[in-house]
Amino acid sequence: MTPLKKASHENVSERLDRLLGLLASQRSWNGPGLAAELGVSLRTLRRDMAQLVARGVPIEAERGRGGGVRVPARVGLGGLQLNHREAIDLLLALAIGERMRSPLLLSSLKGLRQKIATAFPPEERSRINRLRRRILHGPLASQRVSDTWENPRPAVLNLVQDGFFEQRAIEVVYRSAREKSTRVVEPHYLMLSWPAWYLLVWDHLREAVRILRLDRIESARLTDRTFQLREADAMLLVARDLFTSV
Repeated sequence: MTPLKKASHENVSERLDRLLGLLASQRSWNGPGLAAELGVSLRTLRRDMAQLVARGVPIEAERGRGGGVRVPARVGLGGLQLNHREAIDLLLALAIGERMRSPLLLSSLKGLRQKIATAFPPEERSRINRLRRRILHGPLASQRVSDTWENPRPAVLNLVQDGFFEQRAIEVVYRSAREKSTRVVEPHYLMLSWPAWYLLVWDHLREAVRILRLDRIESARLTDRTFQLREADAMLLVARDLFTSV
Protein backbone atom coordinates (compact mmCIF):
# COMPACT_ATOMS: atom_id res chain seq x y z
CA MET A 1 0.00 0.00 0.00
CA THR A 2 1.43 3.38 -1.02
CA PRO A 3 1.64 6.14 1.61
CA LEU A 4 -1.08 8.11 -0.25
CA LYS A 5 -3.47 5.17 -0.30
CA LYS A 6 -2.70 4.34 3.32
CA ALA A 7 -3.43 7.92 4.41
CA SER A 8 -6.66 7.88 2.39
CA HIS A 9 -7.71 4.63 4.06
CA GLU A 10 -6.98 6.03 7.53
CA ASN A 11 -8.98 9.19 6.77
CA VAL A 12 -12.00 7.12 5.71
CA SER A 13 -11.75 5.04 8.88
CA GLU A 14 -11.58 8.17 11.04
CA ARG A 15 -14.50 9.68 9.13
CA LEU A 16 -16.59 6.54 9.69
CA ASP A 17 -15.91 6.75 13.41
CA ARG A 18 -16.94 10.41 13.39
CA LEU A 19 -20.04 9.67 11.31
CA LEU A 20 -21.13 6.99 13.76
CA GLY A 21 -20.54 9.34 16.67
CA LEU A 22 -22.65 12.04 15.01
CA LEU A 23 -25.47 9.61 14.30
CA ALA A 24 -25.48 8.51 17.93
CA SER A 25 -25.20 12.04 19.32
CA GLN A 26 -28.77 13.12 18.53
CA ARG A 27 -32.12 11.58 17.69
CA SER A 28 -32.05 12.18 13.95
CA TRP A 29 -29.98 13.84 11.20
CA ASN A 30 -30.78 14.93 7.66
CA GLY A 31 -28.34 14.22 4.84
CA PRO A 32 -27.20 17.78 4.11
CA GLY A 33 -26.61 18.44 7.81
CA LEU A 34 -24.47 15.33 8.20
CA ALA A 35 -22.51 16.06 5.04
CA ALA A 36 -21.83 19.60 6.24
CA GLU A 37 -20.63 18.38 9.65
CA LEU A 38 -18.23 15.94 7.99
CA GLY A 39 -17.15 18.34 5.24
CA VAL A 40 -17.99 15.86 2.46
CA SER A 41 -20.41 15.69 -0.45
CA LEU A 42 -23.77 13.92 -0.25
CA ARG A 43 -22.39 11.27 -2.60
CA THR A 44 -19.47 10.58 -0.20
CA LEU A 45 -21.87 10.55 2.74
CA ARG A 46 -24.06 7.92 1.06
CA ARG A 47 -20.99 5.80 0.35
CA ASP A 48 -19.81 6.08 3.98
CA MET A 49 -23.23 5.13 5.30
CA ALA A 50 -23.28 2.12 2.99
CA GLN A 51 -19.96 1.03 4.53
CA LEU A 52 -21.41 1.30 8.03
CA VAL A 53 -24.42 -0.79 6.99
CA ALA A 54 -22.06 -3.39 5.48
CA ARG A 55 -20.28 -3.58 8.84
CA GLY A 56 -23.54 -4.39 10.61
CA VAL A 57 -24.56 -0.95 11.90
CA PRO A 58 -28.40 -0.82 11.78
CA ILE A 59 -28.96 2.65 10.32
CA GLU A 60 -32.62 3.64 10.33
CA ALA A 61 -34.04 6.09 7.76
CA GLU A 62 -37.36 7.93 7.55
CA ARG A 63 -38.43 9.63 4.33
CA GLY A 64 -40.47 12.78 3.95
CA ARG A 65 -40.66 16.04 5.82
CA GLY A 66 -39.30 15.70 9.33
CA GLY A 67 -37.55 12.44 8.46
CA GLY A 68 -33.87 11.63 8.69
CA VAL A 69 -31.32 8.97 9.57
CA ARG A 70 -30.21 7.63 12.94
CA VAL A 71 -28.75 4.60 14.70
CA PRO A 72 -30.16 2.96 17.84
CA ALA A 73 -28.39 3.75 21.11
CA ARG A 74 -25.33 1.69 22.14
CA VAL A 75 -24.25 0.65 18.65
CA GLY A 76 -20.61 0.55 17.56
CA LEU A 77 -18.76 -0.03 14.33
CA GLY A 78 -18.81 -3.76 14.95
CA GLY A 79 -22.55 -3.81 15.65
CA LEU A 80 -21.90 -4.92 19.24
CA GLN A 81 -24.73 -3.99 21.59
CA LEU A 82 -24.28 -4.30 25.35
CA ASN A 83 -26.38 -3.26 28.31
CA HIS A 84 -24.58 -2.10 31.44
CA ARG A 85 -24.62 -5.54 33.12
CA GLU A 86 -23.11 -7.17 30.04
CA ALA A 87 -20.47 -4.44 29.84
CA ILE A 88 -19.52 -4.96 33.49
CA ASP A 89 -19.42 -8.75 33.06
CA LEU A 90 -17.09 -8.36 30.08
CA LEU A 91 -14.83 -5.96 32.00
CA LEU A 92 -14.75 -8.40 34.93
CA ALA A 93 -13.78 -11.23 32.58
CA LEU A 94 -10.92 -9.10 31.25
CA ALA A 95 -9.82 -8.37 34.83
CA ILE A 96 -9.66 -12.12 35.52
CA GLY A 97 -7.58 -12.64 32.39
CA GLU A 98 -5.17 -9.91 33.43
CA ARG A 99 -4.89 -11.26 36.98
CA MET A 100 -4.16 -14.80 35.79
CA ARG A 101 -1.56 -13.45 33.31
CA SER A 102 -2.30 -16.18 30.83
CA PRO A 103 0.01 -15.92 27.76
CA LEU A 104 -2.98 -17.01 25.66
CA LEU A 105 -4.93 -13.92 26.74
CA LEU A 106 -2.41 -11.16 27.38
CA SER A 107 -1.55 -10.67 23.71
CA SER A 108 -5.13 -9.64 22.87
CA LEU A 109 -6.35 -7.95 26.07
CA LYS A 110 -5.32 -4.44 25.01
CA GLY A 111 -7.10 -4.78 21.69
CA LEU A 112 -10.20 -6.17 23.39
CA ARG A 113 -10.34 -3.24 25.80
CA GLN A 114 -10.14 -0.80 22.90
CA LYS A 115 -12.89 -2.60 20.98
CA ILE A 116 -15.14 -2.59 24.03
CA ALA A 117 -14.74 1.19 24.22
CA THR A 118 -15.69 1.68 20.56
CA ALA A 119 -18.74 -0.57 20.98
CA PHE A 120 -20.51 2.39 22.56
CA PRO A 121 -21.48 5.85 21.29
CA PRO A 122 -18.88 8.53 22.10
CA GLU A 123 -20.94 9.94 24.97
CA GLU A 124 -20.93 6.50 26.67
CA ARG A 125 -17.23 5.69 26.17
CA SER A 126 -15.98 7.81 29.05
CA ARG A 127 -18.44 6.06 31.37
CA ILE A 128 -17.20 2.63 30.28
CA ASN A 129 -13.58 3.74 30.80
CA ARG A 130 -14.48 4.95 34.29
CA LEU A 131 -16.08 1.58 35.01
CA ARG A 132 -12.90 -0.19 33.92
CA ARG A 133 -10.83 1.94 36.31
CA ARG A 134 -13.18 0.96 39.15
CA ILE A 135 -12.28 -2.74 38.77
CA LEU A 136 -9.14 -3.33 40.82
CA HIS A 137 -6.60 -6.13 41.22
CA GLY A 138 -5.73 -7.21 44.76
CA PRO A 139 -3.37 -9.88 46.13
CA LEU A 140 -4.16 -13.55 45.75
CA ALA A 141 -6.67 -14.74 48.33
CA SER A 142 -5.40 -16.62 51.35
CA GLN A 143 -5.89 -20.37 51.54
CA ARG A 144 -8.64 -19.85 54.12
CA VAL A 145 -10.56 -17.54 51.78
CA SER A 146 -10.01 -19.83 48.78
CA ASP A 147 -11.33 -22.81 50.74
CA THR A 148 -14.49 -20.98 51.89
CA TRP A 149 -15.27 -18.94 48.75
CA GLU A 150 -18.70 -19.67 47.23
CA ASN A 151 -20.49 -18.40 44.14
CA PRO A 152 -22.39 -15.18 44.93
CA ARG A 153 -26.18 -15.22 44.56
CA PRO A 154 -27.23 -14.18 41.00
CA ALA A 155 -30.02 -11.90 42.24
CA VAL A 156 -27.56 -10.13 44.55
CA LEU A 157 -25.04 -9.71 41.73
CA ASN A 158 -27.63 -8.05 39.49
CA LEU A 159 -28.51 -5.47 42.13
CA VAL A 160 -24.86 -4.88 43.03
CA GLN A 161 -24.10 -4.25 39.35
CA ASP A 162 -27.00 -1.80 39.11
CA GLY A 163 -25.77 0.14 42.13
CA PHE A 164 -22.17 0.01 40.89
CA PHE A 165 -23.07 1.29 37.41
CA GLU A 166 -25.58 3.94 38.50
CA GLN A 167 -23.56 5.02 41.58
CA ARG A 168 -26.49 4.36 43.88
CA ALA A 169 -26.29 3.05 47.41
CA ILE A 170 -27.60 -0.44 48.12
CA GLU A 171 -29.06 -1.89 51.30
CA VAL A 172 -27.53 -5.30 51.98
CA VAL A 173 -27.86 -8.09 54.48
CA TYR A 174 -24.24 -9.08 55.09
CA ARG A 175 -22.93 -12.14 56.89
CA SER A 176 -19.42 -11.56 58.21
CA ALA A 177 -17.31 -14.11 60.07
CA ARG A 178 -18.71 -12.80 63.35
CA GLU A 179 -22.23 -11.45 62.74
CA LYS A 180 -25.07 -10.74 60.34
CA SER A 181 -26.14 -7.14 59.82
CA THR A 182 -28.25 -4.93 57.57
CA ARG A 183 -26.48 -1.84 56.27
CA VAL A 184 -26.58 0.75 53.49
CA VAL A 185 -23.37 0.89 51.49
CA GLU A 186 -22.00 2.79 48.50
CA PRO A 187 -20.40 0.32 46.00
CA HIS A 188 -17.37 2.33 44.85
CA TYR A 189 -14.97 -0.37 43.59
CA LEU A 190 -14.89 -4.06 42.72
CA MET A 191 -11.67 -5.88 43.54
CA LEU A 192 -10.47 -9.28 42.42
CA SER A 193 -8.34 -11.14 44.93
CA TRP A 194 -8.35 -14.42 43.04
CA PRO A 195 -10.55 -16.41 43.32
CA ALA A 196 -12.60 -14.05 45.53
CA TRP A 197 -14.37 -10.85 44.52
CA TYR A 198 -14.72 -7.99 46.99
CA LEU A 199 -16.80 -4.84 47.05
CA LEU A 200 -14.99 -1.76 48.36
CA VAL A 201 -17.70 0.39 49.93
CA TRP A 202 -18.47 3.36 52.10
CA ASP A 203 -20.61 1.90 54.89
CA HIS A 204 -23.26 4.28 56.24
CA LEU A 205 -23.84 2.08 59.30
CA ARG A 206 -20.15 2.19 60.34
CA GLU A 207 -19.51 5.59 58.69
CA ALA A 208 -16.28 4.16 57.35
CA VAL A 209 -14.66 2.28 54.48
CA ARG A 210 -15.43 -1.41 54.49
CA ILE A 211 -14.60 -4.34 52.22
CA LEU A 212 -17.33 -6.93 51.64
CA ARG A 213 -16.98 -10.39 50.19
CA LEU A 214 -19.56 -10.73 47.44
CA ASP A 215 -20.46 -14.27 48.43
CA ARG A 216 -21.38 -13.10 51.94
CA ILE A 217 -24.04 -10.66 50.76
CA GLU A 218 -27.27 -12.57 51.40
CA SER A 219 -29.68 -10.03 49.90
CA ALA A 220 -29.59 -6.55 48.36
CA ARG A 221 -31.97 -3.70 47.62
CA LEU A 222 -31.23 -0.72 45.39
CA THR A 223 -31.93 2.66 47.07
CA ASP A 224 -32.53 6.10 45.58
CA ARG A 225 -29.44 7.55 47.28
CA THR A 226 -26.66 8.46 44.83
CA PHE A 227 -23.00 9.07 45.67
CA GLN A 228 -19.86 10.72 44.34
CA LEU A 229 -16.94 8.38 43.69
CA ARG A 230 -14.22 8.40 46.36
CA GLU A 231 -10.51 8.10 45.57
CA ALA A 232 -9.40 4.49 45.21
CA ASP A 233 -6.01 4.94 46.89
CA ALA A 234 -7.51 6.35 50.07
CA MET A 235 -10.08 3.57 50.28
CA LEU A 236 -7.49 0.86 49.53
CA LEU A 237 -5.23 2.17 52.29
CA VAL A 238 -7.98 1.45 54.82
CA ALA A 239 -9.07 -1.78 53.13
CA ARG A 240 -5.63 -3.41 53.43
CA ASP A 241 -6.01 -3.45 57.21
CA LEU A 242 -9.41 -5.14 56.89
CA PHE A 243 -8.33 -8.13 54.77
CA THR A 244 -7.59 -10.29 57.79
CA SER A 245 -11.25 -10.09 58.87
CA VAL A 246 -12.83 -11.02 55.52
